[in-house]
This record gives sequence, C-alpha cells and structure tokens, in this order.
Amino acid sequence: MSPRFHHEDTVREPEAVTDLFAQLGVRFSFDPAGPSFSYRETRDGDESLTVARLAMGGPFSTWGDTEVFGVVEVRGACYDWSTSDEQGSGLGGPVLFRPGHPALVVAGPLEATNVYLTAGVLQEIADTVYGIEGTPVAFASSRPAGPALAHYWSGLARWAAETSASEAFEEPVVRADLTRRLAVGMLECFPLSWDRELRSLSMAAQGRRYRSAVAYFDDNAQRPVTVEDAARAANTTTAALVRAFRAHHPLGLTPAAYLRRVRLAGAHADLVAGDPTAGDTVAAVAARWGFAHPGRFAAAYRATYGVAPRRTLDT
Repeated sequence: MSPRFHHEDTVREPEAVTDLFAQLGVRFSFDPAGPSFSYRETRDGDESLTVARLAMGGPFSTWGDTEVFGVVEVRGACYDWSTSDEQGSGLGGPVLFRPGHPALVVAGPLEATNVYLTAGVLQEIADTVYGIEGTPVAFASSRPAGPALAHYWSGLARWAAETSASEAFEEPVVRADLTRRLAVGMLECFPLSWDRELRSLSMAAQGRRYRSAVAYFDDNAQRPVTVEDAARAANTTTAALVRAFRAHHPLGLTPAAYLRRVRLAGAHADLVAGDPTAGDTVAAVAARWGFAHPGRFAAAYRATYGVAPRRTLDT
C-alpha cells in the first residue's frame, strides 16, 4: 500500500483552490462572488482514499467534472448543486460527485468533510463485494437512497475525519479497513444503476459462502484440507470464495491466508501446551499443522506472537 500523505493549506486565490482540487482529479473552477473568499483545508490519505476537512469563506460558485468519486458532507448557510439531470441542496444530506456528470455548485460560507475514492479502488471493491465483475460502477443519482442511508453516511464521514486525523491512520491496515468501509458505504448509500435485488442476492450468497468456509477451516485446519475443499463445502468455486473472503473478512484476507492464520493459532496452542522434556519439538509441531519449512514457520510465528516458537515451547 502507498504511504500516507498529510497536507494543510490556506489560500485566498480561487486559482490556488482549483489547483488543490486538480491534485485529486477533481477538475472544478472556483468563482468568488465577493472579496471575502478564502479556503482552508486539511487533507489526509493515500493513493486510494482522500479525506479532506475544509472551510470556505464568502459566497462562490464552482463548476466542473471529476475523475474520482467524491461525497461532500456540508455544514453552512447555502449549498445548491445541479447536474444535467438533477438538482438539490447539500444542506439536506451528503452529495455524490461522480465521473461523467459535470456539476454546478452555488454556495456560501461553509465547512465540509469530503471523501474521495479513486474509480479503480471503488470498482475493485464493488467487484469483490457484489461479485458482479465486468459491470462498471454507475450511480443512478447524486442523492442518497433514503434518509436513513443519508444519516448513515454522515456517521461514516465523521468517523473518517476522526480516523484520518489520528496517529492510527499511519498504519496501512487502518487505512485499508477505512477505505473498504467507505467504499461499501458509498455503494450502499447511493443508488446504483445495477439491479438492486440481484446485488442483494449476491451479497447474501457471499455472506453464506464466507461463513460456511470459515466454519470448515476452523473445524478441519489440522487435517490436510485445501481452499478447494472449503469451496466445495461452501458449494461454490475457488474464485467466488476468494471474493467472498475479501468482501467479508475484516482484514480482507484470502481463504488461504485465513487457513494459515488458523493453523498458526493451532500450532501456538500446541507449543504452549508442549513439553520439550517429553520430546516435543518446534519442527514437529510446525509440521503437524502443515508448516513444512521450520524457518518460514518461525518467521511467521515471531511476526504474529512477538517471540520465537522455541521460547514459547520452553516456557
């Protein structure tokens, strides 16, 4: 994963604001309605996700298109937006800006939390979560699908702002989890052009496959089982099972990575209970749980438990 970036900018020239937005792939021009225009922004993210907390002073209008998907959560006196087929107020809920749908915004002084996801990462997560590969992400509206979902997104935006401003955001695992949650939130909160019933059925099927495979791995990890065995137990294909795990596991693990983790936990339990005076060895425990290479097992064990497996056995 790419490194985190953090930027803080305060400008008064509309051209400078245009340049800041262009860095994200948002090609909007800004036209102040008076001399009081100002812009202050704190921006955190990586190559997939950007969370921007901003404040704009004075009335202004802005017009343009975007290469990324962005959701704007506004607090202010005025925020009227329009596209070729829709118009509304951003004060009543979040607004989605999407590629291929140029928009005009007329607004006054405001504060906002903007969440941007690249088209590539949103497509990848949509393919994984819904299992409808080959169907480009396309939203039917810039408005949320309903008041409850608008409220849900507002909570996500607050959480994204808090997380991106914290030290934990330095960790790639934290950023990956936040990216996935925001992407799924965007896909769920705003109406897609896809058939909603088909999408819901796909998600439900993936959930069943995931839970079935997890149970299979948990029950049979010490046996010589494979990912293909788990796929058969879940009545699906290996490729579909990989998508289900990436969509539903909190860390997005693949089935193979999950099986290795379960087996490593089993080996750890055996090492804790082992007795070197009775002939128990690290190599034997590792092999029992499917780790044929002692050095690689020791490296994986140390990375997970912070000590060498020999130390656990000897304790």
